[in-house]
Amino acid sequence: MKGFLSVQEREVLIESHRAEQVKRHADRIKTILLLDSGMVYEEISKILLLDESTIRR
Repeated sequence: MKGFLSVQEREVLIESHRAEQVKRHADRIKTILLLDSGMVYEEISKILLLDESTIRR
């Protein structure tokens, strides 16, 4: 799923991530950004220390 976000969408998500205070919401934003960069669910789950099924949701 590489490259489904536009440059503007990525910038908005990065800014949102920086401003987010709820960890769960920040993890969701990171998941979207990592999927956009070409990572797979298994890799993301290891990085964020979350279950793969949680990442897929």
